Amino acid sequence: MARVTLAGVSKKYGKTQALDNISLDVKDREFLVILGPSGAGKTTLLNLVAGVIEPTAGEVFFDGEPVGHLEANQRNVAMAFESYALYPNRTVYENIAFPLQAPGRKLSAQEIDQKVKKVAEILGITHVLEHKPGEISNGQKQRTSLGRAMVRNPRVLLLDEPLSHLDAKLRHHMRTELKALQSVLNTTTLYVTHDYLEALALADRVAVINHGKLEQLGTRDEVFGRPANTFVAAALGQPEINLVAATVKAEGTELKVASEDGLISLPVPAQLKAAVRALPTASVTLGVRPIHAELATDDGRPQVHGHVYAFERFGTKGILTVTAGQNRLVALLDKDQALPVNAPVTLGLDAGELMLFHPETGRNLAYA
Repeated sequence: MARVTLAGVSKKYGKTQALDNISLDVKDREFLVILGPSGAGKTTLLNLVAGVIEPTAGEVFFDGEPVGHLEANQRNVAMAFESYALYPNRTVYENIAFPLQAPGRKLSAQEIDQKVKKVAEILGITHVLEHKPGEISNGQKQRTSLGRAMVRNPRVLLLDEPLSHLDAKLRHHMRTELKALQSVLNTTTLYVTHDYLEALALADRVAVINHGKLEQLGTRDEVFGRPANTFVAAALGQPEINLVAATVKAEGTELKVASEDGLISLPVPAQLKAAVRALPTASVTLGVRPIHAELATDDGRPQVHGHVYAFERFGTKGILTVTAGQNRLVALLDKDQALPVNAPVTLGLDAGELMLFHPETGRNLAYA
């Protein structure tokens, strides 16, 4: 196993900056999820770790030793792809065994057989070992792809969107399977995804990247509860966080943050007052996650008055969209609500969970 370090790594293709001065440290046996939208540089980062491409600047280290001089086949790194990349004319057994038969490996047929069957048992595909890829399900294909990567006992396992081609039900099932597998993988794993649910379900830590830059690196609770900026805040959570252009105003001895039309007016959380007072401008962006808004009760929480724009039922939850003057706020509620369109409604907000961001940089003021 290996500790993987990227030190000031950049990659440029012509005028396109795919990665821009990325530095991060992946602990030995850690499961790190790299989260970001298409084109963020996630796959480029994996390819640099694997040695498939070389960085324009910076260096990659395994256990403190630079590996830039090592070819991909010398790094003992394994990859599994979103497209499975299985050999259609080979059985599941032969696909998994293929890396063990590479030139330079001196394993007996018995050793190969033991390794393949052990991995197949872990992945629950022993019963399809003699089938070819065209004869098995997509979930079994994905497990075969994982098995081919795992069988080598690599120092680093790289997983590139491995669940993206699966339907929603199977993707949820495979997330559960991967979570269970973490305890037996016992290897440093970098997992790329654009799905925040996968990130929150699987990661020891999450690295959020966008346009080749590392936006935040932290635990699941840190990136969700204390996002570094508005990009990270919007990347995690569905429905997305409510972001409202606002102004800080003093009302007597109290600081308040209000929308431009004044119909949303909330006290500045105590922990953010010092950061707000230090701002050179009165403008801020207010952030409220839908899970921190609900139908108001007389419990002293900050309130927002408005009218129902829409109420959508999804499984056990309902998504309420409220029009409050020029703004709309989304709240995640119980599905068993009677909320007709245009009905007056009052939302109660969790004051301790309100976020304030710099209006230009998007930086979370909690980090000031």
